[in-house]
Amino acid sequence: MGLGAVRRTALVTGAAGFLGSHLCERLLGEGFEVVGIDNLMTGDLTNLESARKSPYFHFEIGDVREPIRVYAELVFNLACPASPRHYQDDPYATLTSSVFGAQRLVEMARGRRCTIIHASTSEVYGDPTVHPQPETYWGNVNPVGERSCYDEGKRCAETLLFDARRRWHVDARIVRIFNTYGPRMAFDDGRVVSNFITQALTGLPLTIFGDGSQSRSFCYVDDLIEGLVRTARLDALDGPMNLGNPGELTIGELAQLVIELTGSKTLLVRKALPQDDPQQRKPDITRAKREIGFLPQIDIRAGLTRTIDDFAQRLASIASQRQERARHEHAVAIEMSPMPLAKLANAIDASSEEIRSCGDAHRLGDRMRASQRFVRVSDSLDVIARRLSEAWLVYEGLTVGITLRAFTQQLADLVAQLLDAQRSNDSVRIADLLEYEMLPLLVRCRALAAP
Repeated sequence: MGLGAVRRTALVTGAAGFLGSHLCERLLGEGFEVVGIDNLMTGDLTNLESARKSPYFHFEIGDVREPIRVYAELVFNLACPASPRHYQDDPYATLTSSVFGAQRLVEMARGRRCTIIHASTSEVYGDPTVHPQPETYWGNVNPVGERSCYDEGKRCAETLLFDARRRWHVDARIVRIFNTYGPRMAFDDGRVVSNFITQALTGLPLTIFGDGSQSRSFCYVDDLIEGLVRTARLDALDGPMNLGNPGELTIGELAQLVIELTGSKTLLVRKALPQDDPQQRKPDITRAKREIGFLPQIDIRAGLTRTIDDFAQRLASIASQRQERARHEHAVAIEMSPMPLAKLANAIDASSEEIRSCGDAHRLGDRMRASQRFVRVSDSLDVIARRLSEAWLVYEGLTVGITLRAFTQQLADLVAQLLDAQRSNDSVRIADLLEYEMLPLLVRCRALAAP
């Protein structure tokens, strides 16, 4: 039965998170009764869809900073926002989750036969001056920077847990987790892997902070979970232990690899490096190899391929849901109040031929006819703008209303450009705006008004 000969109870804090959900599934597979706790600050219940099918999985919405009323022989403490965007959103909650969370676990474990596997982080090393980073390195951390809520919170939690070992003989084991990636990462967590994949799959430029020469080491989630489980199997563990993949590549190399694997044609854009962002990060896993035989099996190309497939499926599902919701709202809107959209459709139909004629006259250089047509087009566009405004106000709050409002702004921008071109007597520009921008916009608007 894996870790235990009989069904034992394991507690996973941060269970609905990226790592926590994978760990819950692994423990269930090992024959454990698993209790998951998460306050859903950054966790997502959809991550637990598979685990919740098991009768041996129990989930509670709870905060690790509050007293824990669960008895478990094995505790995995993963409760803390772990991505820069998330932990900087609420630095107080981040710091207290690390420190008070560790304190609550110590209170629970004192006097009981209980093993705590505490997920610390490579961020305790800060911007390292030693490379790669062994467990004996004390780090180079800014105690008052934007990242300090996470870095120092994790360092303080380690202190608290080691004091509990010395004072009360609590079996607390510290693993320092380096960059980990894989399926179920949040799209918007600010981590470089999820950022790059989401941007590549949605056709956005990949954002590189700094010049891209800073390096990281990326461990696939299955390998990391294996390391956590092996740590729990040990009879004892003194001192912290690094878990991660020592394979190292630059952020620029990672970006190119993501572009290659996604088949994206997107570009790279560069922004300023955030404060205290480490220049290099690579684990020395000598101790993990010796203590638990830890050696990551999934290389970066294979791991990224699996992660990209997961992101693509989830993004497609979200897009499908949005389209279905938009179609439903649109049908309801037309049924409830069809007149505004009908008036908009009529206004567009009445003006389309006039717009084409105006464009032709400007392109042929027929100034008199072009001037006359331009006045008529201006009047027609005023009518369309009024109809658009009337329609989006009626459907405000619905997807169709949001889309109509966007069309209203686009129309206003194009009209302003047309007036600028007229004042400059730029007939070619007027013709191009009408043919290549105004007419396509009205076609899309017409399709929405009366599909």
